[in-house]
Amino acid sequence: MPLDILVVDDIQESRRSLCALVSELGHHATGANSGRAALDRIRQRLPDLVLVDLLMPELDGFELTRLLRELTGERWLPVIATSSLQGDEHVIQALRSGADDYLSRPVNPALLQAKLRHYGSVLALQARHASLAQRQRDILDNILDPVLTLDATGRLEELNRAALSLARLNGQPVTIGTPCVDIFGIELPALLARRECRVRRGGGAEYAAELGLSEWQEMGVVHYTVVLRDLTERRQVERMKDEFLATVSHELRTPLTSVMGALGLLAGGAAGTLPAAALPLAEVARRNGERLGRLIDDILDLTKLEGDRMALHLRPQSVAPLLRECIAANQSYAQRAGVALSLEQPAEVAQAEVALDADRFLQVMANLLSNAINHSPQGETVRVAARIDAAGLRVTVVDRGPGIPPQFRAHMFEKFSQADGTDQRAQGGTGLGLYITRMLVERMGGRISVDEVNGTGSAFSVHFRRAAATVSPLPSLLHVDSDYQARARVARWLADAFSVEGVATLAQAESAAALQAPAMVIGNPQAQGSSEAFCDGLKRLASGKPVLLYGDSIDQAFCTRVALPWLSPSRSGADELLAAVRRALTAARREGTEA
Repeated sequence: MPLDILVVDDIQESRRSLCALVSELGHHATGANSGRAALDRIRQRLPDLVLVDLLMPELDGFELTRLLRELTGERWLPVIATSSLQGDEHVIQALRSGADDYLSRPVNPALLQAKLRHYGSVLALQARHASLAQRQRDILDNILDPVLTLDATGRLEELNRAALSLARLNGQPVTIGTPCVDIFGIELPALLARRECRVRRGGGAEYAAELGLSEWQEMGVVHYTVVLRDLTERRQVERMKDEFLATVSHELRTPLTSVMGALGLLAGGAAGTLPAAALPLAEVARRNGERLGRLIDDILDLTKLEGDRMALHLRPQSVAPLLRECIAANQSYAQRAGVALSLEQPAEVAQAEVALDADRFLQVMANLLSNAINHSPQGETVRVAARIDAAGLRVTVVDRGPGIPPQFRAHMFEKFSQADGTDQRAQGGTGLGLYITRMLVERMGGRISVDEVNGTGSAFSVHFRRAAATVSPLPSLLHVDSDYQARARVARWLADAFSVEGVATLAQAESAAALQAPAMVIGNPQAQGSSEAFCDGLKRLASGKPVLLYGDSIDQAFCTRVALPWLSPSRSGADELLAAVRRALTAARREGTEA
């Protein structure tokens, strides 16, 4: 590739000779008779390479080279110094001034040709890299979502055009070097553990954003790229969908009630005796009508639970009669499936009382039993086993079906989750049963778990505290966290020393605390709205008892501001959590004694 070369030499004959040599080698040469003239030429148009004589009056080659580096900045301009001086001192001085190479005068044509070929290859490679970098920059700037790159300390290194619309928490524009805590309100370790956050636009408006995080390295240095996707429209669509489901479900309920009533009248002979051939058809219609009714009930329950509009009436209930009623209510369904039901409850269960909503407890058991019946082969038995332990009541439903795929266990209590998600699955349903069951159990102050089973089959257990009259002597802890897996993990870690009740929201925590005041409250502000307001709610709930913040969406600075102790789940385990809880309770008892 021909190069555009500027030859700088105050001696006309020497300058013309070198320009002619450069032209013979296939490149374009332009001459400048002084350092000042060279600077003027370069300001007008940047050449590909400069050949500069070191010994010139006024502005010599050393100073010209230094000024060229200041003028071109980050843009690399190869400079080859030329001189007839002997010795290495002037060569060293030229390289220190910024020259890239050196040629002795008179210039050897073969050596000059080799050097120009080399620098031509380097410049071509540089141009390709610059083109690729510009292409990547253009692609990044045309992504509609804000994209930010952070260094290992959490400072902003790079951002795309969409990210320029963001503002810091104080309303100032986001710029290179801005710490992530000024943008997101949390330090980098907490940010890396989040999947959602709130960010602020330049006009001051805040919005919820989904976090896409990736970690990468460049020459051993860690960087993080953050993609922010605005959730406003998605949340609006979800609300519209929920409202639509609620409306349609209510509208379906009215005609379905009429259809079921008409079928009942026909089967009862209100329109005369049905022909023998019509009786099986009427029965099919009735069964499928009942199935449709259950689906509508699930959708209605879902919208009520998620909208926190379902009223529960918790009061101490005798467990044994409720369990017998569960078995009786599902006996005929099990017989049609060729499955037997058995109830195992020791004598102490008959004396136990648990704070429950009886109707919703029956619904929970009906969901678990129907699942177990559906997945059990004919001739098998579904067992319902109840027992009392230190934490309270535990009811387990065990089937002998195909079991639960390991990859499904982590998602089985989520909405619309099914082990077989295809339209060819053997069992019907919407995938709402276990999700609604979990929400009902948690609203009643309990928890649900799936247990390991030897051989084939599956086992689901629900756990409830005993009523206050027979409550376990273990100190009671109230854990408020929107993440079901986190609640289950904390309950498991502290089960030997404390009676832990996990709930998803402050509203549910208030209901649980009304039944029995906890000795301590543990809370995670993530996904609970304003973190400060959530912490104020925890303090009110604790009524002077200890409070521990346990989550990675906050940092020590925040906890100092709200005057609450903090433990990071990502940097601690079961032993650290148990120790933190015991320290808090011990400190509270000591303060009470001193008072």
